[in-house]
Amino acid sequence: MPTFRDNLPMLDIQHDHRELIAHNLRRRFEFSRHPELLYPWWFRCTTKVLIVTDGPLNFGDGDFGLSTFVRTLRDRAPNYARFELTLGHISDATDAQMFGTEAGIARRIKSFRFDDAAHFAPDMYDQVWLFGFATSYRAVAGRNGTAGLIAGEVTKLQQHMERGGGVFATGDHGALGRSLCAGLPRVRSMRHWDHFPTSAQAVSEVGMSGPRRNDSNQIGHDPGSQFSDQSDDIPQTLDLTLYSTHLGAMRAARYPHPIFCGRNGRIDVFPDHPHEGECREPADYSAALNGIADYPVGTNGQPVRPEIIARGRVAAGNNARGSKMPTVAHSFAVASAYDGHRVAGNARGRVVCDSTWHHYVNVNLIGVVEGGGFDEFASAAAAGTPDHVSKHDGFLASPAGLAVLAKIQNHYTNIAVWISPPERIACFNRALWRQLAFHDRITEATLFDPEVTLERIPVSVLSQIGSHARDVLDRRTSVCQTLQWTLEWIRDFKIAEPQWIDPWDPVMRLADVHKEDLPLPLWDPTAMLDAALGGALVAMRLAFPEPPTDADERVDKKMHAIRMEGAQWAMKQARQQANAQAKEFTTRFG
Repeated sequence: MPTFRDNLPMLDIQHDHRELIAHNLRRRFEFSRHPELLYPWWFRCTTKVLIVTDGPLNFGDGDFGLSTFVRTLRDRAPNYARFELTLGHISDATDAQMFGTEAGIARRIKSFRFDDAAHFAPDMYDQVWLFGFATSYRAVAGRNGTAGLIAGEVTKLQQHMERGGGVFATGDHGALGRSLCAGLPRVRSMRHWDHFPTSAQAVSEVGMSGPRRNDSNQIGHDPGSQFSDQSDDIPQTLDLTLYSTHLGAMRAARYPHPIFCGRNGRIDVFPDHPHEGECREPADYSAALNGIADYPVGTNGQPVRPEIIARGRVAAGNNARGSKMPTVAHSFAVASAYDGHRVAGNARGRVVCDSTWHHYVNVNLIGVVEGGGFDEFASAAAAGTPDHVSKHDGFLASPAGLAVLAKIQNHYTNIAVWISPPERIACFNRALWRQLAFHDRITEATLFDPEVTLERIPVSVLSQIGSHARDVLDRRTSVCQTLQWTLEWIRDFKIAEPQWIDPWDPVMRLADVHKEDLPLPLWDPTAMLDAALGGALVAMRLAFPEPPTDADERVDKKMHAIRMEGAQWAMKQARQQANAQAKEFTTRFG
């Protein structure tokens, strides 16, 4: 088995330095998986994830395998979360198709059923990922000739969603995936699960060969349009839906949906494919299943609605080396999202739908298996048009491709965080508070002499500490994750109106304040919120000069109370200063 030392570059350096480099690589590797070894107070929130697929899709290393995606959730979870993975296949898959014997998988379940209590219960998992291929289960053993999930299975999944459990669902072109996904509440109306408006290829955007198909393939290193362009290191570009806040300097910012907001900026690239499916917004919000509304109302008395959050582009003239009709240029919905946490009174589970599982399988991420079903190399070479070698390695083929892959993997983990139930997200936020309070940079800023009480620290200094803390969190997570975390503690502490700084708030987007004649932002709450954050962190540091070494719930409750006191005191002082400044401004210029 290769060691870290085997992977070191052959540099002309001293032996002890080579040993130190090897040690540093080991340190980084171990920290990414077990941060508590270096920081005993660090903890991650375990989130139970179920991933189910069917048909020829599986969890192996083949072209239609999800192994790259599974390894991403296992190995690249954010440092406040740990994804406990269970893999389920509707059929009796082989061991290799169930991710072999690799470590880090809680359970592997073949011939999976949602109505089998040993496999699934509404409260057994925090989130369910559905990668559907089959259009019928009539030939699947043990399925009693049914076309898709039976009513009892749909009911169990509905109960999971009603209690706040998250769902991700996707298929591919046409009707692929309808057996697993098309009968579920919300999911059924957030994506097309069949051809539209008819099955005629000439008019169906989710068809395989017609001119209006959703062909997102980008011309690669080889001349012309080729089917295998889906496997090179050149991605498609997404047009993201952007959101803005309604108050202060933050109004000028434009944020994507949180699942497309990455550590290094917007996630605006995806794997490409010559015939994708398509997401949509529901035409009817009155649908119900088992007497339960698909879209219950939010705080404004209107149904909480899903949204299209990313669109793809189809270039004119794509023809897959002459095997398909040339495309007509158009755009199509790549991803839709439903925020059930905004339902009034009782949060429902969040839902994300994707236009195709080709954004998640190996053939579109790490290239074609040589000699496999998608390998066109021999025929292309014989025809005098050999395929570029990058198509055997996908995004691994170049530094630019690796940067794209990192963004895509960030997107996967973003989804897993966002569709987690409210109680899991609350746990994530508690973990982030600990990481932030005892972070080296924040420790230097907040570890005052115990004799120096919070009341003796100027509000301006507290605001600087808060701004510094947000920067630390931005670098560790993303700007969107920091903003979501901020919104949660603002709601908790009741020190400001969160909807005014929440870019994703649907009530504010539909309200009158969204008109073009919005008044000038003469008041900016950012400095005051930073002061409240600084007050919370200083209060924590004064109460806990040494970080606690466990994740005991009583400790977290005590920390929460201390944060609240510190934030409320700092906000009160900041408001008094702001009022005094406003009064002085009015006296001078009013």
